[in-house]
Amino acid sequence: MLDSARDLVCQLGPRAVTVDQIAAAAGVGKQTIYRWWPSKSSVIMDALIELTDPDPADLPDSTYEAVRLQMRRVAGMFASRNGELIRELVADSQGDPALAKDFRDRFFAHRRARGAASLEKGIATGELRADLDVEDALDVLYGPLWLQLLVGHRPLSQAAADRVLDLVWPGLKNSKSRLAPKKTT
Repeated sequence: MLDSARDLVCQLGPRAVTVDQIAAAAGVGKQTIYRWWPSKSSVIMDALIELTDPDPADLPDSTYEAVRLQMRRVAGMFASRNGELIRELVADSQGDPALAKDFRDRFFAHRRARGAASLEKGIATGELRADLDVEDALDVLYGPLWLQLLVGHRPLSQAAADRVLDLVWPGLKNSKSRLAPKKTT
């Protein structure tokens, strides 16, 4: 069912897809969809999560490099067709409180927690300031990428993510730390 939902969403966009279409493509009844998901948006959200959920286990030890990799993945996702789907879901959620909550709870919060874990690890190792407000840091790091996705005023790329990180990093790092960020390509 998720494969069918994912294929239809990629072809038609989330607004155009119906539960009837998902059920027909999956070869199941509409009631089967509703047995597993409470709404069309929940099915689409699960399909999107499956499409865009990289394995966090391969993060580098360096906080700088871990955050850089995470930001580059976000920029790459936003620059792809998946970014178009995310933009459409965010737009749809503006008039649908249930979809907005679903998006925040199941898509956004999950990814934000990964970013928070990297920053918290950096605080624990002394690479980042001990007084760093993790929530504010996440907003400052990822906010520009979300702005570029939603407004489209600048192209999204790994270089864009790197520029944001390089601009913000001096305010995040522990000035007493001897750990200097090493850039890899």
